[in-house]
Amino acid sequence: MQKKFRQLQRYRTITSILVRSGFGFLVDSNSGEAAVAANNAMDWPSAGKHIRLLLEELGTTFIKLGQLASTRPDLVPQSVLKELVKLQDAVPPFPFADVSRVIEEELGAPISQLFRTFESLPMASASIGQVHRAVLNDGKEVAVKIQRPQLATLVETDLDILAGLARLADRRGNWSASYSLTEVVEELSQCLLAELDYRQEAAHLERFARAADDINYVRIPAVYRPYSSQRVLTMEFIQGIRLSNLEQLKEQGIRTSVVAERIAGTIFQQILVDGVFHADPHPGNILVLPGEEIALLDFGMVGRLSAHTQKHFATFIIALRNRSSKGVMRAIEHLGMIPEEVDRKKLYMDVEEMRTKYYDVPLKEVRLGDMLNDLFGVAYKHGIRVPSELTMVGKSILTTEGVVAELDPDFSMLHVAEPIGRKLYMERLNPWSFLENMFEDIPEYLQIVSELPGTMKRLTVMLNKGKIQVEVVSPQLEQLVKKLDRISNQMSFSIVMLALSLVLLGLIIGSSISGAQTILWRLPMLEIGIVISLLMFTWLLYAIFRSGRF
Repeated sequence: MQKKFRQLQRYRTITSILVRSGFGFLVDSNSGEAAVAANNAMDWPSAGKHIRLLLEELGTTFIKLGQLASTRPDLVPQSVLKELVKLQDAVPPFPFADVSRVIEEELGAPISQLFRTFESLPMASASIGQVHRAVLNDGKEVAVKIQRPQLATLVETDLDILAGLARLADRRGNWSASYSLTEVVEELSQCLLAELDYRQEAAHLERFARAADDINYVRIPAVYRPYSSQRVLTMEFIQGIRLSNLEQLKEQGIRTSVVAERIAGTIFQQILVDGVFHADPHPGNILVLPGEEIALLDFGMVGRLSAHTQKHFATFIIALRNRSSKGVMRAIEHLGMIPEEVDRKKLYMDVEEMRTKYYDVPLKEVRLGDMLNDLFGVAYKHGIRVPSELTMVGKSILTTEGVVAELDPDFSMLHVAEPIGRKLYMERLNPWSFLENMFEDIPEYLQIVSELPGTMKRLTVMLNKGKIQVEVVSPQLEQLVKKLDRISNQMSFSIVMLALSLVLLGLIIGSSISGAQTILWRLPMLEIGIVISLLMFTWLLYAIFRSGRF
């Protein structure tokens, strides 16, 4: 009952703010036609500022919703995106009495026992929590992040309301389908609930610290687990210069071009190699230390890429670098972004037009973030849903590009990204990696072959009983044929190489055991066998790759 009562009170507050701001159609209880008409009549180019102010008035959950939407140029018009990126997450700090109470509840002891000193005024304050400087009893300087009291309850209530509004919009008309409101709310819930659990941020800090062990110019704050919990996070305090303070950087003799290159290199290393990256590297989350070292802070928002996405995103970067429309199309197709119903001819024409836009522009003036945004805009035009992991990548790259542009206006992110992507691409073509991946798949292929007779028998029985209706469509049939060709080629390659290996092994063992000097054994059989194997290996690879169905 308390939960329902909180939802009712909060819903009344949200509804009144929506109606007052001119967005009452979102909760219109009439038929969907009213919502559709209001949405169509909305002047979206000028509505961005009103949406931003509305979200800031509604509070933490809606600010995070706007920040998430600002990473989705495939869902939100550019005119609105320009305003959403201005969303302010800075809010007035909460009282020190609440800070003391939260720490005692979470850590089981008062501040005076846990810390030698604890500054009452926060260093920074945001919608989720605020940070205080302190000193542990052993003399170590730390930064303590404390979550706002009752925030989790408010966020949970808001998320329930947003989920209800999204479902209501989906039922009222087709206007919400193009914005995928239900999926956006689900994505927001996952991100926000993870950000509310400081234990996850602590795990992120420890993971990134391990990944940065081999990079001597990157610092990640250490975590003090005994002084951390779900709502309290105690980290190493790092003293440095904010990126926004360019004058102080120059006064200290810091080479901003070096800092720019190191920041970009670190982010792309995380994206393309580690598969886990800082999703919000804005100037407030990066410090510059003596010797042009950089310190990354605030790992509440972290993105992840699967190995598959990493591989094809590297190909995508290379295609953008080479301004290859076909390469871009192949990359986004492998990334699973192009549904069957999309008009590929029109999509290719739009990608080609985007390529032409950057064709005569010097590489140092090309902004990778702008290219990604343009690509996401093409996706929005064709109704293509961009995977959320890629939009997080786009946000991270766009933010990083803005940061390094302030440090070095002539710096190009592509100069850093392209070598890393090309290295990964070449590793994929390495014969040993190629063979390793192929032999890893052999058990799966053998299992498929061993199960084929039983599968065919069951299929025949079901066909005879009339339990299967077969509908053959040309595109799917072609894809099936390609997949079968690919499997058969890979199996043929594996069998041939295995047979050659056995023959060579037999020749070597036979010659070593018998020791007989025949005409056959006078010949350099081992060398001849190796040459024949290499020739067959090269021919088979050429034939399969030429068919394009490996």
